[in-house]
Amino acid sequence: MDTELIGFLSQLVTGIATLLVALVLVFQLRNQSRQLKIQHQDSDNRMSMDILSIFEKTFIPHNYTDEFVDIMYRAHNEGISGLSDKELWAFRQWSIVANRRLVAEWRLGRFENRQQAQKQYFRTQYSYFFAYKANLDEYLTRIRPRIIGSQQLADSQGILAITDELYEEITGQQVNNCEKKLKRVLQIILF
Repeated sequence: MDTELIGFLSQLVTGIATLLVALVLVFQLRNQSRQLKIQHQDSDNRMSMDILSIFEKTFIPHNYTDEFVDIMYRAHNEGISGLSDKELWAFRQWSIVANRRLVAEWRLGRFENRQQAQKQYFRTQYSYFFAYKANLDEYLTRIRPRIIGSQQLADSQGILAITDELYEEITGQQVNNCEKKLKRVLQIILF
């Protein structure tokens, strides 16, 4: 055999080997991609179950003492005016946790790829949250600033738009007008 034929055959074998390695890599990448999709779905399912558990612990009355259930009942129906200072503190702690759960879900990208589902989900969750008149009473002074503050963790403009819109629908008051009134009251008090 002459050297030219040997060189050609060695290049052919090398080319076929390279092609086989490339095909194996493509096959492995496809398998890895499928595994990542499965892991993502599992993670989403686990997050859904964890959130449901937290939701139940937060909103179902039998998880609390009779005294706290009474506080929640008055916060739901009467707002902050029906609560003593100590009761208002207890309700605020509950409210902070409930709101933190929703902001955390937003930050973690709950329904991020499906914007309509995301908006509907958070509107529904904040509807439950705003069913407590005390949360509506506290929205502009305590809850909204916390949502704005969470922008440092993630883009909360979307959740802020949802909560502002819902607040305006429920109360009939424009958020911007309420903020201006609140600033004027604070200026009068502080100066």
